[in-house]
Amino acid sequence: MTQASWPYSVWENKGYTMTWGVPMLPNTYSPNSDPSTPGGSCYGLTQGAAGNFNSYFKTVGQNIVNAGFSGSIIRLGWEFNGHWFSWAANGCASAFVAYYQNIVTAMRSVPGQHFAFEWNPNNGDQGAGNLASYYPGNSFVDYIGLDVYDISVGTYPGAQANFNVLETESYGLNWLASFAAANSKQIVLPEWGLGWGNSAPGSGPVSNPGNVVSGGDDPTFIDDMAAWMASNNVLEANYWDYSFSSINNGSNPNTAAALRSNFG
Repeated sequence: MTQASWPYSVWENKGYTMTWGVPMLPNTYSPNSDPSTPGGSCYGLTQGAAGNFNSYFKTVGQNIVNAGFSGSIIRLGWEFNGHWFSWAANGCASAFVAYYQNIVTAMRSVPGQHFAFEWNPNNGDQGAGNLASYYPGNSFVDYIGLDVYDISVGTYPGAQANFNVLETESYGLNWLASFAAANSKQIVLPEWGLGWGNSAPGSGPVSNPGNVVSGGDDPTFIDDMAAWMASNNVLEANYWDYSFSSINNGSNPNTAAALRSNFG
């Protein structure tokens, strides 16, 4: 992560404003809510909260500025409320907050930077508790985001019904709009896209108990998300054009048509 050129050299002189996903811990750490377990995520977050890793993030910030991306958006520690990344924060909200603040302070100390920082949980109740307790504060966050995919667990009720769940569930889209408004921040959707697992033709209902299910090639999801973005003044939304959600080489043609219709 602290290398001077990669991945910045790939994007130099392209004229883009970049968003960089910046991990909070190396993948040698594993999700673990016990701060006394060396090598676990909570242990690592506690070390970060003590300032042990500040110098690494100052280096990252300096590298980004040196590469010509001083106005970058920094997507820091995304999906921290999940249980799949090495910075999984379940059970150690205070350490996550203090570490996040340390990282922002370190990166902002780089001369010439104009970074903006995204706070980015995953949608739905992932068992991490009240997400507000993981919020670093308005001085350390510029944009409030959520990652949203067209999935359910066990039973997919159909495209429109599932979008209604994505809106109204705990820590869903309605929560995002409310929380961002309460903190006077603009909304971002750093990742959004189709789902994976079993899916029925025409984005209809499908059941596979205990497993992830989705709407497959689901233009209704695209239309609903586009309408939600427009009505909530979403600043940035990054469609996950990869793997199960890809529209390349003729994949998911109905979704591709809906994306063109809604976004040009």
